[in-house]
Amino acid sequence: MNTPLPPRMVADALWLLTARSRGGNHWVSNVHSEIQSVDIAGHSYPVTLLNDSDWQESYVASPRSTWLRYARQEAIRQVAPGLSSLLKAASCLIFGPLSALMHASKIDQAAIIGNYLISTNLYPKLSTQDIASLTEDMRQKHPDRPLMIRNICPEVTPELMENLIAQGWKMLPSRMIYLCDPQQKSVWKHNHVKQDAKLLIDGQVEIVHQEHLKLSDLDDLRNIFRQLFIDKHSHLNPDFSPAFFELCLETGFLELIGLRWQGRWVGILGLYVHPESGWITTPLIGYDTSLPQELGLYRRLMALLLQQAKERECRLHYSSGASQFKRSRGGIPALEFTAIYDEHLPKSNKKYSSLFIKLFQQCAPSMLKRADKL
Repeated sequence: MNTPLPPRMVADALWLLTARSRGGNHWVSNVHSEIQSVDIAGHSYPVTLLNDSDWQESYVASPRSTWLRYARQEAIRQVAPGLSSLLKAASCLIFGPLSALMHASKIDQAAIIGNYLISTNLYPKLSTQDIASLTEDMRQKHPDRPLMIRNICPEVTPELMENLIAQGWKMLPSRMIYLCDPQQKSVWKHNHVKQDAKLLIDGQVEIVHQEHLKLSDLDDLRNIFRQLFIDKHSHLNPDFSPAFFELCLETGFLELIGLRWQGRWVGILGLYVHPESGWITTPLIGYDTSLPQELGLYRRLMALLLQQAKERECRLHYSSGASQFKRSRGGIPALEFTAIYDEHLPKSNKKYSSLFIKLFQQCAPSMLKRADKL
């Protein structure tokens, strides 16, 4: 008798099969990557390839958006409106040379391995031999592109980071993230956690799980997601397409949970559950930003996320942003890296790539930790 494949494997395979034929834009509207695949330890994983990126290209596909465009956007957002024009001009003096350096190094054209075009990719345990085979395979396939793996964190997958470094990969600091183990009793002693948990049972807002969602609900849920993720935060965030929402509903690629208030959709959470690694995260979250803050929609969504992690006996990857909010709900800060391999590049590209990496290795950790305290 045939054993059915795990749901996670089926969903990932369908994502990859479709993306290979239709491109990354099919799943994420502001991504224009070609999608190929690579076999790692008997499983196929996506490889995203970007030849050119414009100012709207999402950071999940474009290293230029990750390190330059997003950073510039956030810097301008932090200053008073009257100073934004001045900062825009001044930022050209900083980001202009970095942009030229990135262009010369071809880092924005990197072959990004295991990239499902979401904010946080989660990985299984990979042995030293797995990484060695992967590195050699990708060197041969992409002799003119740097190789890249996003979302590497020693607190999440310590062996992976060690094995990559052993094979000559370099670690480039990318963001501060927040991690939590809901199985620890101390997490549930936080006052904010207790207060948020009460919101889930106050009867004001209905929690609607995936099995009760319909295809006709998806347009409203996507609009709510875009209100927060795209319109309020940044056009560089992944703008998940209608097809992506349908994929989630049909396969559980992300497990969707909606919030309904007075008959209308007001919140959406997309759970990315990775049983093999034992982690859960939410690459998709949104709420109706026009409603009063007193309704506590974001607090409800994050309380729901914490609750789901506990029930599934998973550790929780809070991802980045909202540092004080997550710290007060059990989040422990950790530095996340992007792994880059450039040993196979032509000398000219490798020279610029190495310089770019060294600059960020020296400057990024202190900048990220300082930003974490804002």
